[in-house]
Amino acid sequence: MKTAVPGGTSVLTRLKYLALAGLFMAASGHAQQPAKLVVGLPAGGSFDTVARIVAEKLPNHLERPVVVENRPGAQTRIAIQAVKGAAPDGSSLLVAPGVAIFLYPHLFRQLNYDPFADLKPVTQLVSWDIVLAVAADSPVTSFNEFQTWARQNPDKAFYGTSGTGSLQHFLGVSLARRLGTPLEHIAFKGGKDAVTALLGGHINAIVMDAGEVVPLAQAGKLRVLATFSAQREPALPQTPTMRELGLGELETSGWAGLYAPAGTPEPAIRKLNSAVNDILALPDVAKRLSELGMRPAGGTPQAVDALARQQLEQWRDTVAQSGFVVD
Repeated sequence: MKTAVPGGTSVLTRLKYLALAGLFMAASGHAQQPAKLVVGLPAGGSFDTVARIVAEKLPNHLERPVVVENRPGAQTRIAIQAVKGAAPDGSSLLVAPGVAIFLYPHLFRQLNYDPFADLKPVTQLVSWDIVLAVAADSPVTSFNEFQTWARQNPDKAFYGTSGTGSLQHFLGVSLARRLGTPLEHIAFKGGKDAVTALLGGHINAIVMDAGEVVPLAQAGKLRVLATFSAQREPALPQTPTMRELGLGELETSGWAGLYAPAGTPEPAIRKLNSAVNDILALPDVAKRLSELGMRPAGGTPQAVDALARQQLEQWRDTVAQSGFVVD
């Protein structure tokens, strides 16, 4: 049945009908506007892949398209600025590495965002192990031997990481201080470059995400001496944790979280949290994340916020004492 405006109605009434129709069309169009998962790193990397795994499943829960928008640069700060300034309606979300929340406030003199005031946590997305490794042909076969070797060879005690100011960088700083052992940091442009330098004999150790190392360790090219995470790396069950080695204060995992702009209403946060937790519980999602060297995390907004605040305090003194600050 068609509904028409009666021919005898006034001009004012006709305008009201047209206005209501326009509002209905605008609302319908808005409902179909895609939500964005903003990633501060280039397409093709691990964070981008995590975002795309989630974005693929989210439309089933949100009843709207979801796209991934890569805004690389300035160590994810460009992406954070974009989401910080977005409308707080759940349409722009940030896939953020944990370091952008708990480490960068200590690292950058001009951060230009407050992660606890400008962003609202939705959930933790993934976590992953970080390990200390040497080449397979290294004379060092255990963590205790590494400690002894480093003390005896201070001119050779270099460790490589994926970059200056990374969590791995400061894990090495903390490890050196805790052991009373000089360890010189060598920063590379990425994990693969650091691994290549290790295999080529240019450095003697790396502190690296497990995903970069485990396949090479399983192939007999690297030897993992310890993991910084709370539990043993499942793919390397014989490798002890730092806590098992008496260094529990170094216990840390890498992680990434999902964040919305501050001011996003609680009902929208709850809906997003429920949807993403459901997605992370899917077996095929866990399998795909495992291939990246990651584990699905999930949990409440309060849990990821508490984790970030705890790690904010954990790294305050280490970064300050290192003297490493970015202008």
